[in-house]
Amino acid sequence: MKQYQVTKKLQVTIPKKLAEKAGIEPGDSVVFDEADGEITLRKAGSPRRNAKELSLAMEEFASDLKRIAPRINEAGLLLNENLHRHIGVK
Repeated sequence: MKQYQVTKKLQVTIPKKLAEKAGIEPGDSVVFDEADGEITLRKAGSPRRNAKELSLAMEEFASDLKRIAPRINEAGLLLNENLHRHIGVK
């Protein structure tokens, strides 16, 4: 295992082969995790890609919600009806 020097500013260069393997490119964000006394580094993803993925997920959720909303309303009405029947509230 090759060792790398930490600079006075506590910086370390990510070896090119490892950066390429992890898909880390200039401008990307990375995350440092600490567990059991060891530090790991992983790609956090670019804000632009994360925003695009979030946008697509929101569109999919909105589509699903429109499709299931009538069933949610129906279930709410049935639940309300059953509660009234069982506890005698009018």
